[in-house]
Amino acid sequence: MSIELIDIIGWVATFFVIVSFLIDKILWLRTVNLIGASLWLAYGIIDLSYSIIFLNLVVVSIQIYKIILILGRK
Repeated sequence: MSIELIDIIGWVATFFVIVSFLIDKILWLRTVNLIGASLWLAYGIIDLSYSIIFLNLVVVSIQIYKIILILGRK
């Protein structure tokens, strides 16, 4: 049984999203979650799963917006 690229992307995305819930510093939390959501977005695009694409496009957009706000305050 071989692991396909889409499965690897899905598992790595899952790892990043789970790890993001363990982070206390908000900038790092948003950055790690952004990576996970970006990978899930790639997964959705490869799999043509419109619900995954929509959800993660929204999450990626929110995380980028919030990161910009955080960096703007520093």
